[in-house]
Amino acid sequence: MPYAIDLSGKVAIVTGAAKGIGAATARYLAQAGAQVVIDDLVPEEAVKPLLDDIHKVGLRPIYLREDISISECAQSLVRQTVDRFSRVDILINNAGVVAGWDKSFDVHVKGVFYCSEAVKEYMAAQGSGRIVNLTSTCAYSGGTGIPQYVATKGGVFSLTRYLARTYAPLGILVNGVMPAVIMSDMIMTRYKSQEEMIQHYLPRMPIRRIGYPEDIAGIVLFLCSELSSFLCGEVIVADGGRMNVGN
Repeated sequence: MPYAIDLSGKVAIVTGAAKGIGAATARYLAQAGAQVVIDDLVPEEAVKPLLDDIHKVGLRPIYLREDISISECAQSLVRQTVDRFSRVDILINNAGVVAGWDKSFDVHVKGVFYCSEAVKEYMAAQGSGRIVNLTSTCAYSGGTGIPQYVATKGGVFSLTRYLARTYAPLGILVNGVMPAVIMSDMIMTRYKSQEEMIQHYLPRMPIRRIGYPEDIAGIVLFLCSELSSFLCGEVIVADGGRMNVGN
């Protein structure tokens, strides 16, 4: 039976939402009817196109600049969301960095935990909630060149399983998405052009194309919907089949 995802009346927080997977996810959530709170640390003018797009579908997005690697800021992010919309139903832990060991751990692992703990009491009081954590296939494969990114994304994978087990009795479903290489500003710092990046990865991709932020946003949207109501603690690999052939 055809099913249209309808998140009308829901309120979602998306961290690291200024661009890439975060921005695509915010757009998809809004198109499904959810009010969206966008969190990032960039100047507001950098997210204006995203805010404008969400306004066009008749919603009232807000942009907050809270550093989720600090517990008090994560709590402030959630508190401001509830003050504005009176509830919070969805948390997308997407914020990511390429940085040193301490900063990587603070954002990827502590940030996921701080934000999840901050929404827990509100979601538990509502009797329902969805949390989706973004990790990376390098948590499995080991990746190359950035050990602190690999290790802390592995931490997100393990933390997703822990939170799922802990929060499920409260009515909160925690799942994750594990993308491989996605066309983004972060990956492009390693290449001189999109063509160079595509030529490097394309031979390793069984489906013979590169992933884009919208590919991941669609999976996140599914995990926020009633279509995924029997999933808990799953981390969906989204890599175009790359891990299946061992490349």
